[in-house]
Amino acid sequence: MLENTESLLPVLTAGAANEHARILTIGFDEDSLDELDRLLQTLEFKPVARVYVQSRKINPATYIGKGKIDEAKEQIEQLQCSAVIIDTELSPNQLRNLEKTLEKPILDRPGVIIEIFSRHARTREAKTQVSLARLQYLLPRLSHFWTHFERQRGGASAAARGMGEKQIEVDRRLVKTRMSVLRERLKGVERERQVQRAGRKDILKVAIVGYTNAGKSTLLNALTQSAVRAEDKLFATLDASVRALDPNSHPPIVAIDTVGFISRLPPSLVASFRSTLEELQEADLLVHVVDASSPQAREQQETTEEVLRSLGVEETPRFVVLNKADQLPEGAARNRVRLVSPGAMLISALNPDDVRRLRDAILEHFRKNLDLWEVLIPYSESRLEAQIHAHGVVESSRHMEKGTFFRVRMEKSFAMKLGLEKFRL
Repeated sequence: MLENTESLLPVLTAGAANEHARILTIGFDEDSLDELDRLLQTLEFKPVARVYVQSRKINPATYIGKGKIDEAKEQIEQLQCSAVIIDTELSPNQLRNLEKTLEKPILDRPGVIIEIFSRHARTREAKTQVSLARLQYLLPRLSHFWTHFERQRGGASAAARGMGEKQIEVDRRLVKTRMSVLRERLKGVERERQVQRAGRKDILKVAIVGYTNAGKSTLLNALTQSAVRAEDKLFATLDASVRALDPNSHPPIVAIDTVGFISRLPPSLVASFRSTLEELQEADLLVHVVDASSPQAREQQETTEEVLRSLGVEETPRFVVLNKADQLPEGAARNRVRLVSPGAMLISALNPDDVRRLRDAILEHFRKNLDLWEVLIPYSESRLEAQIHAHGVVESSRHMEKGTFFRVRMEKSFAMKLGLEKFRL
């Protein structure tokens, strides 16, 4: 079973071969089910029906009660559904019992999200992170997936079950070994990332954060005039992309795009992507991008804030930016800002004037928070002048008898690194 770790989610990998796979979804919240539909569409699956459960009472054995199970069976038969997706995280027992009861492959919300991450991973780091998350998800569910494969192969004899139980134990050891290898590999990646961060230590950093598909990568491309992968899909970006905000800005500023957030992001993914998310802890400013056109904009904003709090960056200065203003009905813009996030900047990442306004606001934020230094640099230390021009905002300068006078705004840490304190007037 573990020969191909990319095929550990049989519900989705089986459906991937069939563009017309018909999916039934089950959940407690209509808005969340709408989002689940979009997740499935990202995987090119076709949600054709849903069972909405109004009662919040959880059945410990099957998650939903008998009445909703009967409704699901009816929908499956009428619409010829090939799989069922549950809009929550199921325990291994619930997963197994539901599949036995409904007689269809079952997957839960975390499994869907992990599969999306897997398909969108591009770099070695992202692929390693997703592989680890996938195995963490799989480990307690091995017996369920073995049962699924045995049903597919028609293996139901006692002998087959006995062989399956032995193989599960073998697979469990293999999974744990593989997870250890991946963790060691991520440690190496983290060391590389620390070296990269050290190289950016004296550069101001803006991190672009937000809910998945809020338009972060499109905004990064517009702000930096670069070409980071940007698609109208959930989780199109999994890697932290770093670009210069403006090659001509002084001091230099880089913008960092990070993985998007989503409600109930699987803990295994948060843990696996922690090294990527830690880029946020190095940021001097956060630009929190919210999809202004989404009916769930407030909830999506709060989900992002929860993740930021968990990373310990709630005190980092931030701009809240309501993106996709071009998708709002005419005349609705002001009211949308008031309802979603009073004081936020409303923009469209596709509008050059809006992008220029945001870039200017970012530059002004940093400039007004720089320390003022008045220094006299001796001619014998003239090598410092290029650094001052490159990393500071020079308000005035003039040559004097003993050296060059500068009135400059600069990050205190970098000024101290240059040794400007001893030349301060």
